[in-house]
Amino acid sequence: MLDDAESLQTPCTSASSPGLEPLRVAAMPYGIITIGPAGVGKTTMCHALQVHGQIHKRGIYVVNLDPAAELTPYEADVDIRELITIEDAMKEMGYGPNGGLVYCMEYMLANFDWLESKLAVFGEDDTLLFDCPGQLELYTHVQVMPRLVQALQQNLNISCCSTFLVDAVSIHEPSKFVAGALAGLSAMLQLPVPHVTVLSKSDMIKSEEQLEKFLDEGSAALFVRERNRLDNAEPGRTPNLPYERLHAAICTVLDDHSMLSYVPFTVNDEDASAVVLAFCDHLTQYSENAEVKIPKESGMDEDG
Repeated sequence: MLDDAESLQTPCTSASSPGLEPLRVAAMPYGIITIGPAGVGKTTMCHALQVHGQIHKRGIYVVNLDPAAELTPYEADVDIRELITIEDAMKEMGYGPNGGLVYCMEYMLANFDWLESKLAVFGEDDTLLFDCPGQLELYTHVQVMPRLVQALQQNLNISCCSTFLVDAVSIHEPSKFVAGALAGLSAMLQLPVPHVTVLSKSDMIKSEEQLEKFLDEGSAALFVRERNRLDNAEPGRTPNLPYERLHAAICTVLDDHSMLSYVPFTVNDEDASAVVLAFCDHLTQYSENAEVKIPKESGMDEDG
C-alpha cells in the first residue's frame, strides 16, 4: 500500500518507461496467466493448483495481481496490494472502481522494477500463477495486460501461457456458450501467449454424460446445433432461427481455425488440478525444459 498521496503519480506506460528497460536475467520461472470474468473461479483455481504443488513437492506460487481483492483463500507469495490498492487510486485520483482498477494495473506496469525484484527470488523450475482481475476490458481493448505479459516474457524471460476461465454451466445454453467463447477468443488474440480455456465449476453440471459429450464432440458448431435442437423440442418453445444461424456461423469459424480448446476443472477433484497443470506445462514447455535428475546408485564409486 502507498505510504502517502504524493507517491501516487500518473503512470507512464509508454514503451520508453524506465520500469520496462530490458533486463539481463538468467532462466526464470514459468508463468500461468489466469484470466476470466469476475466470479468465475480464478482465485479458487489458483489456490487449488497451489495446494496441488504443495502435495506433490512442486514449486507453485501465487502472484496476486488484483488490487481490489479483499479476502483470498491462499497466502499470496507476491501481492500487488503491497504496491497499490484500488482504494489508493479511488481516494487519491478520484477514479471509480473500473477506472481505479485500470489505473492500478498501469501503475504497476510503470513500476515494473518492483515486480521484477519480487519475482527474482523464484527458481527456474518454479511455476507462478498470476491471479488477475476480472475486468474483461483489461484483456480486450486496454493494452496494459498485453504489455505486462510481453514484459514478463521479454524482460524477465518467463515462459507464459494463459488460462481463460468460463463457467461450465454456459454449455447448457448456446447463447452463453457462444458469448464465453468469443470473450476467450478476444483475450487470446490480445495476449501474446499460448492459451487454453478452462471450464470452471464443472461439477455444477449434473449430467456427466453431457459434459463428456461436449468435450468429445470436437466441434462447437455440432454441439450448439444439437443443444438448439434439444431446446426447440421443449413444449411451448418457439425456435429463434436468426440467432441459431448466427451461433452456427460463429462456431463454424471457431471450428475451422481450431481456435479454442477446453479443459474441465472442479476444485473438489485433485485430478482436475493435475490435468490443468499438464495442459499448461505443455504450452510453456515445462516438461521439455525441466532438468532430468538421475539418482546415483548406491555402492558405485565415481569411476564406476
